[in-house]
Amino acid sequence: MLFGHVLFGTIAVIGILLLELGFYREFNRLNKIQKLGIFLTIFGLISTTALGIFVAGNVLAGVIVAAIGVVLLGVLVRPVFSKEKMK
Repeated sequence: MLFGHVLFGTIAVIGILLLELGFYREFNRLNKIQKLGIFLTIFGLISTTALGIFVAGNVLAGVIVAAIGVVLLGVLVRPVFSKEKMK
């Protein structure tokens, strides 16, 4: 059970990284619901992962995962904010 959880969690993390890479340049062209869906998917998975690591007792790794999640979300939405400021 534990092995399956780790395996599928790793696959999900790889999936959100690919999701972010796939939509990085196109994110500002999506409508608000699509943007929110992608944002919440990435936020939810990173939050769940960080929470699981915190609960397991590894605070440093949890902080690192949370920081990586914040950076990933910042990189994803940064072009959106820069384009809106230019309008």
